[in-house]
Amino acid sequence: MKFAQGIPGFLAQPKRAAKGKIYRGRFACQNLQWTGSQADLMGTFTITAEELADAAANDLLWTDQDVQRGIQPGVDPPPPRELSLAEGYPDPKRYVFQTENADNIAEKLLHGEKLFLNPLVWNLRPSHFQVYWDHREDSLFIYSGRVYLPDSHHRQQAIIKAVNVWRASPKEYPRFSGGREFKIELYFLSREDEGNYFFDKNQRPKPTAKSKAYDLTTLDDLSLLAKKVIDDTPALQDNVNRVTDRLTAKNPQVVTLSTLREMMKSFAPNEELDPSELDGLAAIASEFYSLLANVRPELGKLDRPQRRQTRDTSLSDAAVMMQGYASVMKEYSDDLAKYGTERGRNLWKKKLTRLSANNKYSYGTWSGDLFAKRNPLWRDIGIVKRGKDESKLTVLNTGAARSQCGRILRQLLAVEPTPKDLKFLRSS
Repeated sequence: MKFAQGIPGFLAQPKRAAKGKIYRGRFACQNLQWTGSQADLMGTFTITAEELADAAANDLLWTDQDVQRGIQPGVDPPPPRELSLAEGYPDPKRYVFQTENADNIAEKLLHGEKLFLNPLVWNLRPSHFQVYWDHREDSLFIYSGRVYLPDSHHRQQAIIKAVNVWRASPKEYPRFSGGREFKIELYFLSREDEGNYFFDKNQRPKPTAKSKAYDLTTLDDLSLLAKKVIDDTPALQDNVNRVTDRLTAKNPQVVTLSTLREMMKSFAPNEELDPSELDGLAAIASEFYSLLANVRPELGKLDRPQRRQTRDTSLSDAAVMMQGYASVMKEYSDDLAKYGTERGRNLWKKKLTRLSANNKYSYGTWSGDLFAKRNPLWRDIGIVKRGKDESKLTVLNTGAARSQCGRILRQLLAVEPTPKDLKFLRSS
């Protein structure tokens, strides 16, 4: 058992059943082969479709939605975080789960089609389980604890559904076998490392929702910086979509985590940060955003109707404008270093009042709030364009549009000289 030393939960002696026989526990991972040791320990074994379904029915298999694809944004009150696979598919109205994908896999399994579903992934969290390794049988007896699925959730749900459908009507699915075999990779990861596993498997090889992947990982410094800014900023707490990369009409949150991370990418000097540097940058970014939210309250928390109205009429909370704020944030940081914290902060408090909705700007014959979508300035510099319906305006979020937002804000705040295209933009 030297390979498992340092992993809390491995018992030195087996539990006993009646008459002193070894108790085999809730589930036995048979003919298990080990790879690695301690921190990188992994076991592999083979399981049948029926064994998988029975393990789920016995409440052994669970998902933790905080380290899966997550809870749908805007669900109130939040549903349970941990779900037993015995309950079947998660409700797609409350959880991010692609029912059609799982059903498609189940249907192909039932008709005996060839599918590449291996490996399936299980995880036992150290200190939250009890197991015994019987080297004579090459079996691991699971006595207690939940087996979590840091990956392959849809595939395992589909296999379980196929088994249950087949058991109810076996004659209708003659090409399906409950003895169909699958390979299990068994890990011993902390909850945090489950998130890192999800990031490595789902974000690095192919994009999933970036916000969710960035929320889970602890290996990406810009993600850590963005999450620390959220923690340090009242206006952003419970106000960032950390699950998906889009803000819909039903979502009252001000920004996605993926956008906030991109802001930090513009603000930070590089993508690799030491802890002290990360803390300092987070403090500056948090302070700047708080000053900005004092001037533009819609950058803080709004209810759904208010957020929808803001998105319909203003660019102040648009993703493209967030990149503009990040550009100005760097100038704020430079002035703190140049003038000292108190003087630099007071200087920027005055500067940022230029962005207040109380100011009326004029541009040609138009007059109103600087960030109004219908301010023709935004159309002229390529940030807003008319859609097929002439009455509707589309906001662009291209690299060029982001640069233009940053340029206009820097010039308006006197970070750069007043530009020619702003010479008719006046505050009254």
